[in-house]
Amino acid sequence: MWHDFHSDEIFEYLRKSRSDDPCLSVEEVLKKHERILRDYAEKHLTGKIPENHIFREIASSETIDGRPELLRLLKSIEDTRIKAVLVVEVQRLSRGDLEDAGRLIKLLRYTNTKVITPQKTYDLQDEYDRDIFERELKRGNEYLEYFKKIQARGRLASVQEGNYIGSIPPYGYDKVFVTVEKKKCPTLAENNAQAEVVRMIFDLYVNKDMGIVRIADYLDALGIAPPKGVHWSPAALRDMLQNVHYIGKVRWNRRKTVNVVENQEVLKTRPTSEQYLTFDGKHTPIISDELFEAAQKKHGRNPRAKSDVTVRNPLASLLFCRCGRAMSLHTYKDRSAPRLICDDQTHCHSGSVRHEEMIDCICEIMRKCIADFTVKADPPVKSSRQTHTALIKHLENKLDTLEKKELHLWETYSDKQMPEHIFQTLKDKLQKERSETETALTLAQKSVSTENHHDRKSLRFSDALAALKNPDISAALKNRYLKTIFERIIYHRERPVRITKERCSLPSQAPEISRPNGSWYSPPFELDVFFRK
Repeated sequence: MWHDFHSDEIFEYLRKSRSDDPCLSVEEVLKKHERILRDYAEKHLTGKIPENHIFREIASSETIDGRPELLRLLKSIEDTRIKAVLVVEVQRLSRGDLEDAGRLIKLLRYTNTKVITPQKTYDLQDEYDRDIFERELKRGNEYLEYFKKIQARGRLASVQEGNYIGSIPPYGYDKVFVTVEKKKCPTLAENNAQAEVVRMIFDLYVNKDMGIVRIADYLDALGIAPPKGVHWSPAALRDMLQNVHYIGKVRWNRRKTVNVVENQEVLKTRPTSEQYLTFDGKHTPIISDELFEAAQKKHGRNPRAKSDVTVRNPLASLLFCRCGRAMSLHTYKDRSAPRLICDDQTHCHSGSVRHEEMIDCICEIMRKCIADFTVKADPPVKSSRQTHTALIKHLENKLDTLEKKELHLWETYSDKQMPEHIFQTLKDKLQKERSETETALTLAQKSVSTENHHDRKSLRFSDALAALKNPDISAALKNRYLKTIFERIIYHRERPVRITKERCSLPSQAPEISRPNGSWYSPPFELDVFFRK
């Protein structure tokens, strides 16, 4: 009989369930269940179950494959010396779907392993016990599905109230709890040091027109630690620039779990969705709505050139045909002048324009703007100077902290409380970190903007004009200068027409007809210019 089993022949399995008290930690639940099973074993089994026969499941998963301790237990019951598994209730073994239930029943049945609970012992060789065991597993799965629906509704209601229910706070915030109407609510509180970095990232991206790869390199050069890893990742920066938490919002279902079938297997994926819900949060925004919206408009506006391809067109991703397609720079082997042509000219039938002619026109527009410039630029939410000043302060504080650490290290070593090899390792690490911080501080101090705030917009126009007319400056650099001025330039030109004696009723400004087959007339082009605010 089962009560004749020796403790060495029994495994004990412990796992926290969603039905347990949510106020209790995993460790507290496992200790509680372990005490219940220990009392039961002392009354009904011969001896105490050995420690190496107890499997404590810390991981949380709905499937067997997501529970490493259960997998280890199922592998161990292949040993013929193991006669039974002791568990608080059947559903602790699995609340998965029918596939998981069938897998568990099959393994327990064909290894002839009994399942002992304080309420009943199941012999899966017996048809009646096997049927009850299967019903218990199905009941557990039904409860799990019901509980997940209730939990999802509760989480959505919490987000609608402005709470932050994520486990990891966005960079720039710390997760805290506040009391609202006698109810404890999770939300976000600004992390001052990280928030300054977030503001600097948006400032560099929008106001300084730096791409995310350059920003990542810049932050690494300043010695600012990334949220994860050693170096700043462009992908992480892209997510930050699109994160609505920075404008005081919370979001729901941005990465919803989706089941997909691959190679006849159902896999769970969490793709990023562009269609998610946003609600007003309880936390304070770091970035203004205007600056955030400007970052969204800029997203995708930079030319996506390959790393080994140089930008040849200063107007790349700025100049567009009225049909909506970009204007590309075309060069010719017969030494004809380079021209700007619509990428869809075959269908929109717009006329091309000489590259030099377009550049002259853009320069003339900027000259008129400089001459007529009287309106002062709107002050930004936080100027570049303020951002760099905060960064310098952060680096100075870090340097001061490192000096104190080094002093304490020497004091500890002098008191002979530390071996020499450990002291040398720690000292080298501190000196390296101090050297990097000093370098970052020097770089930050040099990069402080000294330009007059009210003249900033006028200076941008002057710098862009000077760069555009300088033949020694690369097209890529000219492109970056122009993007500080222009948001978008829309081009339109009718197709050139051939003037012949038979078609002499065309506009009077057409060239004189000197050739037998007539001459070509190109109508003037039109530009709709949209400046950056």
